[in-house]
Amino acid sequence: MASAGYIGRDDALSLIVEQRSREIIAQAATVSVAMQTFRQVAMGSSSLKMSLLETWPQAQWLTATAPADPDIVKKPLTEMSWGVKEIFAEEAACIVVIPENVIDDADIDLWSEVESRTSEAIARLIDQTVFFGTAPAGSIPASFPVGGIVGEATAKGHLYAQGTTTATEDLAEAWNQTMSLVEADGFNVSNSYSDGSIKGTLRGLRDANGTPIYVTNLAGGGPTQSVYGVPISYVTNGSWDKSKALAVMGDASMAVLGIRQRLTAKRLTEATVGTFNLAEQDMVGLRVKTRLAFAVLVPKGPGQTATPYPFAVLAPKAGP
Repeated sequence: MASAGYIGRDDALSLIVEQRSREIIAQAATVSVAMQTFRQVAMGSSSLKMSLLETWPQAQWLTATAPADPDIVKKPLTEMSWGVKEIFAEEAACIVVIPENVIDDADIDLWSEVESRTSEAIARLIDQTVFFGTAPAGSIPASFPVGGIVGEATAKGHLYAQGTTTATEDLAEAWNQTMSLVEADGFNVSNSYSDGSIKGTLRGLRDANGTPIYVTNLAGGGPTQSVYGVPISYVTNGSWDKSKALAVMGDASMAVLGIRQRLTAKRLTEATVGTFNLAEQDMVGLRVKTRLAFAVLVPKGPGQTATPYPFAVLAPKAGP
């Protein structure tokens, strides 16, 4: 319908060229925190065996009761033994299928966006599996720890709930008590992990002198956040389960990712993917995959608790 007395948008619609931004507005693609901080070992085959100390040697003072000669007292024997921890490479993958016409008509670098987001999906799967033993779809490989680090730490009694010591216990003291569970087994707390939503609470924490315990330092070319001097890494890819853990902390060198095949991407043009025949339907697929193993090592040492473990879980405060 023509506008009264002027040329309106509807009148000139066929002449108007719409301007569309080439930028995709979205949160930045995230990477796997586990891949960034855990120990990585190369795997030359689908499995890898690692030796762990099982029996700790013991030394004794030598004594001799007269008339025995103290210079020829027999030295005591001690034992050492090693166990074997075997890890197995498991495969994670996904495929995205796009019509060729859509790629040709897109005003953006569609392939770059797809590659970035599929890589992020793999990163999210890795973090969710290693920390919580869950996955957004499908089952978890049997070779991975049941319940992830959180599940194993909980089973070992390495779980501390805020408010256990006193009803008014703040996050700072709860954090301290959780670190102590790791240190009691002779392990060093080298890294902490949490969801990014905890930052606001951490920034408000102060010691008895009013000094912030949450500190940002410049290390490794960029800012590093720490609590009690221990770096904290934030899992921001949506895989963190806040109902199970406020934070996880422990010796990151004892969490091992065996890398059999790093993340690779491949374009598919002649394959049949699900119900799609790519060649017949003028479609292209992008497949990303990785093969890796995961395990938490628990070497024996003196002075450990009955159920040693190099990680501990800070659980949410119960009740209102």
